Amino acid sequence: MHPTKRQIATIAGATAVFLITSYLFTLWSYSYSSTTQFCISCHEMVEPYKQYQSFAHFNNESGVVTECADCHLPPGTVNKWYTKIKQGATDSFMHVMIKLDLSKVDHKKWKTDAVKNIGSKTCQKCHKNLLPPGLHKGGFIAHRAFLKGETENTCLKCHENLVHVNRN
Repeated sequence: MHPTKRQIATIAGATAVFLITSYLFTLWSYSYSSTTQFCISCHEMVEPYKQYQSFAHFNNESGVVTECADCHLPPGTVNKWYTKIKQGATDSFMHVMIKLDLSKVDHKKWKTDAVKNIGSKTCQKCHKNLLPPGLHKGGFIAHRAFLKGETENTCLKCHENLVHVNRN
């Protein structure tokens, strides 16, 4: 027995609704899980968030505030998705299964590991002019060498204490 046209239409319609709903849910979850509010919802991120609030990426004259994802996710759709899945799985596992004692967490090691995953292209999404007027001589020389590919230094090699540093 062959399916009727009505059965085929019902199956096609249900499939379309399922696919559209799945797609919209994926877009929503991707967007929501890229917000700072989502990132700081885990107790492990309380201290890094406090540190971030005292730095120029959060508190500055221009009023521009970067979100966690602006720095912690690389540019490019595929790279961004890959990093979200990999880092999300790791963070979720640590949060749910390990139940970290935050008094024993080595935040310096966490920062060192995080820096390894943040490439200069991530910084350059926002910092487009690396030779602005008024840049001090050492910064000019270092940035020019970086732009010419004459150094293996990365943005965070020189600017490692830019955020997530306990200033107490």
